[in-house]
Amino acid sequence: MPTDYGIYALIDDKSLAELNATGVMAPDMRIAISPEFKKPDRPHLPNGRVKFIVFRRDAANVIPERVEVRVVAKIAREFSTDAAGKNLGGGEDVGVIRNFSYPFRVSPIPGKPEMYELHTGDSGLELAPGHYVLSLGSQAYYFQVDGEITDPRQCLERVVAGNGTFYAPCKKARTY
Repeated sequence: MPTDYGIYALIDDKSLAELNATGVMAPDMRIAISPEFKKPDRPHLPNGRVKFIVFRRDAANVIPERVEVRVVAKIAREFSTDAAGKNLGGGEDVGVIRNFSYPFRVSPIPGKPEMYELHTGDSGLELAPGHYVLSLGSQAYYFQVDGEITDPRQCLERVVAGNGTFYAPCKKARTY
C-alpha cells in the first residue's frame, strides 16, 4: 500500500509505480483526439496486467463508479500546406489522447477510506504495449506499457491545411 497521497499503478500485485498528471483532461468520448501534450518519461510498466491504487484525502467523498484507461497515440507523420514548411509536430515525446478506452471498475479498500482500487471487469484483459492515460475526473495520468508497439491505434498521421487539421490512422503496418 502507498504511504504518500497519489495515483499509483499496481504491477502484478507486487510493486507500485506513481503516475504523473499530464496537465490535460481526457476529452469526452465523442471527441476523437485531444490537444497535444508532452508525455512524461515515466512510469514504464513491464506488462499490461495492471491495477491502480488511488490514495487521496477526498477519496471517501468523490469515488467514481467507473473510470477508463484511454489510448495515447503519437503523431508519426505530419503534412502541412504551410508555404514556409515549418515543422508543427512536437516530437517523439508528444502524444494525443484517443477515444479508444478500456473500462475499469472501482472497489473500496477495506479499512482505508482514503484509498480505492481500480481494476478491469475482465480478468483476461491485458493492455497491449503502448502509451495510455488513466482518465480520473478532470485529470489524466500517463503510463507506458513496455514492449514492441504494434497496435495501430497508437499511431496517427496529421494533415494541417488552411481549412483545419485532420487526422488519419497510420497507413503502414509497422512498429510504432
